[in-house]
Amino acid sequence: MRITTNIFLLSIICMNISCLAQQNIEAKIWSKDSLKKVHYSDWQSFPSNTVDATKGFKQTNETLDIYGGLANTTQKATGFFRTEKINNRWWVIDPLGNEFITTAVNGLRQGKSPNNVAAFQNKFATADNWMKESKQMLDDNGFNTAGSWSDIAAIIAYNKTTSKPIVYTTQLSLLGNYKHKAVKENSERKSASELSFIFDEGFQTFCDKELQKITVYQNDANLLGHFSDNEIPFTHNEFNDLLKDRNPNLLNWLKEKGIEEANITTETKKEFIGFVAAKYYSTVAPLIKKYDPNHLYIGSRLHSNAKNNQFIFKAAEPFVDIVSINYYGFWQPQQRDIEDWNNWTSKPFFITEFYTKAEETGMTNLSGAGWIVKTHKDRGIHYQNFCLELLKAKNCVGWHWFRYQDNDPNDKTADASNSDSNKGIVDTEYKGYTELLKWMKELNSKKYSLVNFFDKIKN
Repeated sequence: MRITTNIFLLSIICMNISCLAQQNIEAKIWSKDSLKKVHYSDWQSFPSNTVDATKGFKQTNETLDIYGGLANTTQKATGFFRTEKINNRWWVIDPLGNEFITTAVNGLRQGKSPNNVAAFQNKFATADNWMKESKQMLDDNGFNTAGSWSDIAAIIAYNKTTSKPIVYTTQLSLLGNYKHKAVKENSERKSASELSFIFDEGFQTFCDKELQKITVYQNDANLLGHFSDNEIPFTHNEFNDLLKDRNPNLLNWLKEKGIEEANITTETKKEFIGFVAAKYYSTVAPLIKKYDPNHLYIGSRLHSNAKNNQFIFKAAEPFVDIVSINYYGFWQPQQRDIEDWNNWTSKPFFITEFYTKAEETGMTNLSGAGWIVKTHKDRGIHYQNFCLELLKAKNCVGWHWFRYQDNDPNDKTADASNSDSNKGIVDTEYKGYTELLKWMKELNSKKYSLVNFFDKIKN
C-alpha cells in the first residue's frame, strides 16, 4: 500500500512539475550533397526548452506602445528606430523612445499563384481587408514587424489609416540588381562570381542612382531599416571561383600579402572575403545614409560560413547598425556563435531567417533549409526553444521568422527554393496554423519579461 501511495504521490508531483521538463522533438536534418541535391536524415530527437520549462520565470506586466515596444521604458525619443546599449544589453529603441525587440515575419505579401489569388478574393476581397486582418493576426500573436520581401506599398497605405502602424523593413537588393543589369549588358559574365561585380566601377554609380529612390522613406517613423541585399555569397567557394577566373583583384591582393597560390589556407580565404566585404559595405552604406540618414542600415543577411568569418564582421562594423544573419543548420543558436559575434563586432545582431516545416501538411518539404518536424505543435516548440536562446543573448535585438505563407505546391512558376514547402504561419489559402501560432504567441507575448528574467539570472 505504501508503495502504491508513493507511486501515486510521485505521479502527482510529476504532473505538477511536468512543465519544467524539456520536450524531445523528432526532426530531420537538412543537407545538400556535392551535386546540390537535398537530403534529409532519419528522424532524430532534439531536447527543446519552452517558456513553461523555464524554471522560476513569472511574467511581469508588459504594456506595449503603438509599435510593439515596451511602454514607459522611455529612453531618448528621436522619432525613428535606433539602437542603444543599456546596462550591457543591446536594444532597438522605437520612435517613442521605448525598448523594442523586433519580432518579425518575412514576406508579408499576397501569394501570386492561381490558388493564392482565388483564396485571397474569397477570404479578403480587397487589399485593405487583407492588411487589416494580417495586422490583427500579427498583434494577436505578438509579432511587431513585417520583415524582408513584404508588400511595402500596401503596408504604407495601411499605416496612413491607423494609429497603430505596421513596422516594416525594405530589401534593396543592390548587388543582386546590379549583377542582373551587368549580365544583361554582357552575357559572358553570366557565370562570373557574384563577388567580382562588387569591384566594378559601375557598381557605386548604380547604387547611387538606385538609392535616390529611398528618399521617400526619410520621414517615415514606421520603417525599422534597410537591408542592402540577401545572402551575398561571402563564402570559400566564391574565393575558389575568383581564383579559377584569375580575378585581378584577388591576384593583386595575394601579391600584396606575399601569399603564394600554393600556400593559400582557409584563413587566407576568410581574410580575402573580408576584404571584399569591406569593399561592399564601404560602397553601399554611405550611400544608404546619404539618401536616408534617419533609418537603420541592417546589413546584408549573412549566411552559410559567412556568419563564422570574423573578417566580415570587422568589415561590416563601421557601417551597419545591426548585423543580420540567416541562421540554419542548428536546432538552436549556438552559444559559441553568439559569443563570437559579440567578440567580433561592437554592433548587435538579429536572426533574419529560420523556420521549420511540418510533415503533417503532406507537402514534400524539400525546398529551403529549414528542419522537418512532425507537427505544427513541434514547429511551435522549436520556435520557443530557438528564441529563448536569443532572448538570453545580450547582443541580440530580435528575430525574423521565414515566412508568412506556405509555398503553393501547384505554383509551377515558383523558384526551386520556394516550392511545395510548409514555411508559413498561414497556408496557401491564408488560414493560420492555430497550433503553431499558439506557441509563438506564448513566447512573443512574454519576451520583455523573459529578457528581464534572464538578465537578473546573469547578473
